[in-house]
Amino acid sequence: MAAQKRDTIAGFLDGWKRERPDLDAWPLGILGRVQRLDALLVRRTEQWLADLDLTWEAFSLIVTLRRAGRPYELRPGEINRQSLLSSGAVTNRIDRVEKLGLVERRPDAGDRRGVVVRLTAKGRALADRAIERQFAELAGVMAALTKPERAALASLLSKLLLSVESDDLVPRSTPQGKGSSRKAKHRV
Repeated sequence: MAAQKRDTIAGFLDGWKRERPDLDAWPLGILGRVQRLDALLVRRTEQWLADLDLTWEAFSLIVTLRRAGRPYELRPGEINRQSLLSSGAVTNRIDRVEKLGLVERRPDAGDRRGVVVRLTAKGRALADRAIERQFAELAGVMAALTKPERAALASLLSKLLLSVESDDLVPRSTPQGKGSSRKAKHRV
């Protein structure tokens, strides 16, 4: 009988079972795999986009603006909310992508103190090429799952994400009794 393939997280679970049998590490089985998938897929995305001279950060910004629809612009705060990065990280990302000629800052017609970040024609063309490639490559990765498995996984992950997003809005008490707020740090 052939040995069953095991992923890296299964090894982590084995280690915790051996070292701390008093703990039930089942959440690591799910969330560890989600985190590992995220890290590996970001790395693969950068490989897929290398010949387009795009980093993950530049890709994320231009496809966020492209997804926004005409006129392909957002305020930096809106980009911040959609990317879940700190405002400083968004500003630095915009600066780098602006130097590439993929976005431009314009005065905000609704707030004369503010700006909007708009995708340039060059940025839009590149965003379209990049997202087509990304979707095709991700579909190849997902080919390991049947159509019903993909639907079930998407539904379960959505349920979990909604729970965490809702939970993230409620202040928590730490064991010491001090309130803490958790801030998501995910890439889009």
